[in-house]
Amino acid sequence: MIRLKWLVAAAVCCLAFRPYPASGCEYNVREVGFIDVGIEPYQLLVYLPENAPTGEASSVKDALEVALAETNIRLQLVAAGADANQAAVELAKTHGISHFPAAVLVSPDGQSMPLDVSRASSPRSEGGTPSTQASLAQAIPAALGSILESPLRRQILEKCADAYGVVLLIEGPEPQANATAREAIATAVRQIGEQLEFLPTPIKSKPIKTPPELVVLDRKSLTREQVLLWTLRLKPEDVNQPRAAVFYGRGRWLGPLFDAVTLTAGNLTQLLSIIGGDCECGLDHRWLQGTMLPARWDETLHTKVVESLGYDPENPMAKMEMISIIRRGMGGSDYPGVPLEYREIEVGSEEKEDGGPKTEDGMQKTEDRGQKIEAPEQKTAPSSAVRPPSSGIVGQVLAGSLAGMVALVGVVSLVIVLRARRS
Repeated sequence: MIRLKWLVAAAVCCLAFRPYPASGCEYNVREVGFIDVGIEPYQLLVYLPENAPTGEASSVKDALEVALAETNIRLQLVAAGADANQAAVELAKTHGISHFPAAVLVSPDGQSMPLDVSRASSPRSEGGTPSTQASLAQAIPAALGSILESPLRRQILEKCADAYGVVLLIEGPEPQANATAREAIATAVRQIGEQLEFLPTPIKSKPIKTPPELVVLDRKSLTREQVLLWTLRLKPEDVNQPRAAVFYGRGRWLGPLFDAVTLTAGNLTQLLSIIGGDCECGLDHRWLQGTMLPARWDETLHTKVVESLGYDPENPMAKMEMISIIRRGMGGSDYPGVPLEYREIEVGSEEKEDGGPKTEDGMQKTEDRGQKIEAPEQKTAPSSAVRPPSSGIVGQVLAGSLAGMVALVGVVSLVIVLRARRS
């Protein structure tokens, strides 16, 4: 009888004090930003001349596919004599392209930019005939090298790989305005750094230890970083005041492009705080999965991310979990833009779903993006009372309730046994 009593007591203690899994987020927004679901790459349209030698297209394609390896840019070759109704040909006309070879870079956002490949024109002999057919295959990748790599884009990616995020400051012509912008950014970075230890630690990764970092694009580097500016819907001549943008994950642009008026410590802190939040915080992932910079994501950057997170975000199991989260945040599996679904970018389309004013090439103006997310305070995470609970949390609640019932039954049984023994 004594042995039975101690067995029952031990069982009750095990049930009452068993370690339950802590309820928390599996990933934060920063981690989800490292996966590339591949549904919205950039497109590089390369137009070949009509008199290109036989096999030229194949040689150019092979050379460019090697050059574009490990990038988020996809190649599309276009013959100069293609159907006039073809969208790519119409896009070339929009940009006034009449001499070939030529190239146009198309963003997932819909905007496009002609690229200078004049150096890629096939050398001609004295008789005026094209040189060897390998000439274009060598010259076009060389002429397009600047769209794949730039010092500043590389710096942004390297800092995003192991830090909380990056604040890019684009300096304007006025030193005092630049100093004011730097101070606002420094204040926001300091405030986020002070909050790192209080952020919810994701279940499957290390806590974020490095606060946001500042990267500066100075005036003398504007021309060299035209592709970066184009991604932000700017041109070098448009930079007449300090601007700022926030990047995280694989160089994803989050939120609006801040100008001298909106570039305040409060606005930056509010936007930066989203990066450390729960990936299931209720925010629309179409907004969180911002457009990535056109750049090369190589093994060196991948290794830095693995060391920072403590696991590989490209691991199939982790990637499936994150994609499932993104899918739910985009409106469920019936949403037409579900990740992993094949999707083509309509080049040169005249209409966009969200409407709004267009630029001369039929793309939406810069202000539209700012209007959609210029007030991040309106997109703060809803409280847990109104957020639909995930299946993991529901399971934990049910398991806890069942364990409590078992514990109660065990206690009652122990009381009955002890009373029976005394009697």
